[in-house]
Amino acid sequence: MLEPLLKYAGAIALGYAAGRLAKKRPPQWVYTPLVAALVFFVSANASSVVLGNLGLFLAVSLAYAAALVLTAAAVGSLLDRSTSYEAVGRPAISLYAVAAMALGLAVGYYASLDYGAAIDPLLVILLLVAGADMAGVKIRLERGALAAPAVSLVAATVVAPLFTAAFKITPAVAFGLGWYSFTGPYLAEAGDAVGGAYGLLVNFFREQLTFVLAPLLARRFGRVGVLAAGGATTMDNTLPLYVALYGPSFSIYAFANGVLLTLLVPIVVPAVHQLYVA
Repeated sequence: MLEPLLKYAGAIALGYAAGRLAKKRPPQWVYTPLVAALVFFVSANASSVVLGNLGLFLAVSLAYAAALVLTAAAVGSLLDRSTSYEAVGRPAISLYAVAAMALGLAVGYYASLDYGAAIDPLLVILLLVAGADMAGVKIRLERGALAAPAVSLVAATVVAPLFTAAFKITPAVAFGLGWYSFTGPYLAEAGDAVGGAYGLLVNFFREQLTFVLAPLLARRFGRVGVLAAGGATTMDNTLPLYVALYGPSFSIYAFANGVLLTLLVPIVVPAVHQLYVA
């Protein structure tokens, strides 16, 4: 268990140190090819499993993601009932992820290669870049920023056992907290092809459902719950969504939430999965 924890947490720490020394954040466009490449190789690696049960995988993954988003919003609203919101924007990186996923499934189905060998090196590079990115922003932790990560973890703890019992899916999938480019690759690298596929799809759908549902949830639920629904994605992909919903001043809360969960995911996902398979 310690080896992946040290490797992935160490990659973030090393990237953070490099970012502090450079005093410059990596360009944001770097994430797009890295995420697209990881999604491609994970999809190609699991293509035979996914395409053999495509309808079931999609239906279960969508239901799983929806349960995580709605549970996080409901739990968070027990702490915060403010419902102010504005208009909504949407970044485009998800389009590249969808294209990479479709291409990976198609290529993996027709060409049998060792796609899994490329996953771990790309994953370490992604974590290095993420760590360097964190070093470029000063974070002021306040009550609202601290509550949302806890709510995300509580929601995962509540939802994961239900899908594990019903479909034998590793509970580590829920603790990906929307970071599909880590969770899917890690579980695939750990030898769980089915878990890798669900880790990718469930957390990808969580990000997409956040875009779709957050404007609706913001009318009924408090800001902490809506923020918790986005999980780790609130530091990057869904950050513009929260700025659009709650204004520019809310960006520090969204970013801090994403940073804290991004730090936790590489520790919690391997730990939960190792406990599950032990």
